Amino acid sequence: MRARAALIWVEGPDAKGFLQGLLSNDMAGLAAGAACHALVLDAKGHVLADLRAHRDGPHAFTLVVDPPQADEVVALLERYHFSEDLDLLGPEPADLLTVAGAAPGGEPVDLLLPGRVPETVDLVVADAGAALAALGLAEAPPEALETLRVEAGVPLVGVDTGPTTLVQEAGLETTAVSFSKGCYLGQETVARAQYRGRVNRHLRGLRLPAPVAGGAAVTREGRALGQVTSAVVSPDHGPIGLAILRREAAPGDAVEVKGLDAPARVVELPFT
Repeated sequence: MRARAALIWVEGPDAKGFLQGLLSNDMAGLAAGAACHALVLDAKGHVLADLRAHRDGPHAFTLVVDPPQADEVVALLERYHFSEDLDLLGPEPADLLTVAGAAPGGEPVDLLLPGRVPETVDLVVADAGAALAALGLAEAPPEALETLRVEAGVPLVGVDTGPTTLVQEAGLETTAVSFSKGCYLGQETVARAQYRGRVNRHLRGLRLPAPVAGGAAVTREGRALGQVTSAVVSPDHGPIGLAILRREAAPGDAVEVKGLDAPARVVELPFT
């Protein structure tokens, strides 16, 4: 399954320390040739963007970002770049292929990345069509990957999150945050929510009585709980969706979804 990506390069003797102080995951511990999921937060710990960071060498990183988030990520990097000895390059467009299981490196694959969906790998390539042909892979429709994402309960930043969403509200602390590294932008809020407090909202699944569009309000007895952010019709689970709901909407609860005549059911993620 193919998609578009934006590539940003951070290169120079200070690249590692610079990214270590900005991104939520451990850039210093990332081995050359390895990649990880990381978040860009604001100073209050709100999720601005997510990305995959690939360490190209001792002093060079490639950040792979969804195109709608690329300009914001570049602007933030430039805002915090003062006297560090490094160059910021990009964003430049690229193609992204998501494949199941392990995937070969080398030509025509430029970068191997952990996929957003469990048990997938993302390949950064110059031309998706040529790469599919060279690798002998059949292409599945984009809807298939979206269904797998929702079934797995993987939030898409900018779709399932908003400008005030916290890391733990989206359930991203298990895949995109290092709690052993030092300080980074927004770290205080993330650590406080993890160790001393609790968040007011949680990413939940919804088993729906019928298909519904994203944006539909979720309520219970007239009280607003959130809204459906992603919705698909799964071949295994039927109509399902994702929503970041107030914490009083617990798994097992029945809720109302605008536009539907019957109640939906709140469930833990992933869907099983």
